Amino acid sequence: MKEKDKKAKGKKEDRLDSRLRGNDKKGGYDKAESENDKGRTLVTENAALKEMLARAQADFINYRQRVEKEKAELIDYGKLETIKDLLVVFDNFERARNHFPKELEGNEWAQGMLAVEKQFVAKMNEMGISRIPTVGQMFDPNLHEAIHMEPAKGKKSNEIIEEYEPGYIYKDKVLRYAKVKLAK
Repeated sequence: MKEKDKKAKGKKEDRLDSRLRGNDKKGGYDKAESENDKGRTLVTENAALKEMLARAQADFINYRQRVEKEKAELIDYGKLETIKDLLVVFDNFERARNHFPKELEGNEWAQGMLAVEKQFVAKMNEMGISRIPTVGQMFDPNLHEAIHMEPAKGKKSNEIIEEYEPGYIYKDKVLRYAKVKLAK
């Protein structure tokens, strides 16, 4: 090989080596590395944005569930307040039934009033409202309100011997405590 050819070949090899090492001033491998860094940055940013979106979606779902739960609780609260007011009316139906005159037993109007009371009881049961058991039960301050105590033969201490006013429960909430008389 001629001397001139050897120098040209050496210069080509030097340029190739410098490109491989990233020293090329014209942008060969430096440009590729720069674009590769940009690609990694975009991938990282994309992953971070996807994570933020997933969190925002989860937060929104939690918010929506919390609002729906609060709405249901408010509706329940409204029902409970209405039911408490209607319990007074129901108590009056019950008192009227307990003092039902014998001469009205066959009267259609009186029978209709008793049917209304039965319908009221059925609707309360359907709604999940139940009467608190009293007479014969042991006193429970979570369910009963003691109004009076008196000695009673054959009864245990704190056994309920009389109910003054019935109490009611809705789900796990006491609507009204039962007012009772206890044995000493």
